[in-house]
Amino acid sequence: MFNVLSLFAITSADIYLYVKIALAAIILICSAFIIFVVMKQSANSDGMEAMSGKSSSDDRDSYYGKNAANSKEGKLKKWTYICAAALALCAIAFLILTAAVK
Repeated sequence: MFNVLSLFAITSADIYLYVKIALAAIILICSAFIIFVVMKQSANSDGMEAMSGKSSSDDRDSYYGKNAANSKEGKLKKWTYICAAALALCAIAFLILTAAVK
């Protein structure tokens, strides 16, 4: 019977290694992207605005506040969640593969 893996002489340990390297690369890329996206976002806390009497609820009453999901900030927040989920899934898969090889 013809086996494709025997053609390239790739063992299952090699496949685990290549998958782990790919997952580690994805983890690094996701981590760097999350850092970049979080740095681009503005703060959600009142901070110094609390001293002036302006509250964050004032922004939600406006048209911009109601359509915040369509704004640049909303898109950055959505990409943060997506990339954080991808990072978590890749980290879990990496740990499972590490435990399976031993």
